[in-house]
Amino acid sequence: MNKQAIIYLTMSLMFGMAVLVILGQRITDPDRVNAVAHRIADFNLPTNYQTDYVVDVGDYTFAAYKSSDEQSHLAFVEIPAGMIPDDEVIAGHVYGGWSRDSQRRATVLSTEERTVRGQPATLTISERVNGEDRLYRSAYLVFEGQDGTAVLVINQPATQWNAELVDTFIDSIE
Repeated sequence: MNKQAIIYLTMSLMFGMAVLVILGQRITDPDRVNAVAHRIADFNLPTNYQTDYVVDVGDYTFAAYKSSDEQSHLAFVEIPAGMIPDDEVIAGHVYGGWSRDSQRRATVLSTEERTVRGQPATLTISERVNGEDRLYRSAYLVFEGQDGTAVLVINQPATQWNAELVDTFIDSIE
């Protein structure tokens, strides 16, 4: 390999690494996570949660938070305008869709109608075993966000499930 090719490869690798660092900082920037999440809906974040990441994938936006022990997570997902998730879509979230085995191990515990931001919203509570064979409980709330349909997902280890925290957080959404 000639000297010019080595210099080109080295510069390309350095540029690539710089881009990855910048993207990593942008994805995990707390101000950006909060700004994007609050663009979906206003809320009062539980005290033991902190920013995690924000990602835009096509027409979908994810703004995520994690608990201080990093075992529990909550995320707002903004979905494309005009798309209203049906039961099959929600079931896909509940069951993960990653494998048939995970679908067999998931159980919907309850589904109820709530009012969020003055509009009807559907709350589904489920349990499933994660990839580490740990039982998790999840809340999926489909509601009308500030710019269209949104989904709130809250995952906690079943042994740490805090229904009061979930209800208080949902009630804080404006």
